Amino acid sequence: MSKTIVIFGAGATKACGGPLTNEILPQAFEPTVRSEIRREGYDDLLERFLTQNFHLPPATEPRKPKHYPALPLLLSLIDTAIDRKQPLGPKWSSEDLVKVREALEYVIFALLDYKLKRIQRNLYFDLLKKVFRSEEPVAISLNYDIILDNAMVHLIEKRPHADFPSYGCEIRTAAYLNKKYHGKLLKLHGSLNWLYCPNCHRLDLGLSESGRGTIKVLHQLYKENPLESRYGCHGSPCYDCTTFVRPILITPTHRKDYRNPHVGQVWYQAEQVLRQAEEAIFVGYSLPEDDVDVAYLIKRGLGHLPAAKITVVESDTSGRSVSEHPVGARYRSLLGDGIKWRTDGFERYVDSLRR
Repeated sequence: MSKTIVIFGAGATKACGGPLTNEILPQAFEPTVRSEIRREGYDDLLERFLTQNFHLPPATEPRKPKHYPALPLLLSLIDTAIDRKQPLGPKWSSEDLVKVREALEYVIFALLDYKLKRIQRNLYFDLLKKVFRSEEPVAISLNYDIILDNAMVHLIEKRPHADFPSYGCEIRTAAYLNKKYHGKLLKLHGSLNWLYCPNCHRLDLGLSESGRGTIKVLHQLYKENPLESRYGCHGSPCYDCTTFVRPILITPTHRKDYRNPHVGQVWYQAEQVLRQAEEAIFVGYSLPEDDVDVAYLIKRGLGHLPAAKITVVESDTSGRSVSEHPVGARYRSLLGDGIKWRTDGFERYVDSLRR
């Protein structure tokens, strides 16, 4: 097993052309994008909700990113109202809010899938190829897009006798089950291609059309679980008990819930690989102050590692030092003096690594 571990945050996906959290809604409602991703009235439902409750200007007026509510706040308010079975606004009952939540999940999936089709360079793949030349790749992701998933499968394709990385949880999909695994991909916040049954706890792995590529195992996965049909307003039944399944998305709300049994398995394995690491690389993770659970995991898991064995890759055109940059200051406080602090961004960091 690898003694190097790479931890990816939202900034890594941003460097590949994906959106940051608060860019998702503005980008999804751009006319060109909206015409590509609209489906089953999800965007219309979400637009009505936002205009009636969050003062989003009507579509006939210019809209700017500042007009959209912050996604963590929006999701937190919706989840709170659903949990308390209370309305949010005079026209939106808690039952209506469940539909709004589903619409948000679809919009997140559709936008990230739309962006995935337009990636020019998969920096995740380039980094993994250089860092894990002879070791099994081990990565922790704070993202729920599947850019890293695709990168790891393509990397493994070049290695004999392996098909997928291990996700560290009990996935039941036949195209994944009983395959040969190489490395680990531990997604702490769930994934857009995980479909979970809240009744029997079955977990399936899916794939969208954009991720199929030319790899045989991905074709098999797409044939068994195409995400385009699984994300539907009529719901998608569990293969075992027919309860409607939902994706596991621990979205950036103030009400994060890590009690899902599969997510619990992932977190347990993440702490184990962190404890075994001899080197850690953080890419695009800002270590926000309110992300207490992740900070606690990192502190416990990497407490044995000298700061000099930890690299933090951030993008900062001003090139501020670790103590002058708020992200650097948080890492220094958590992990100590002497961390390798990079401000040249994901792409330049990858290009700086020897082949």
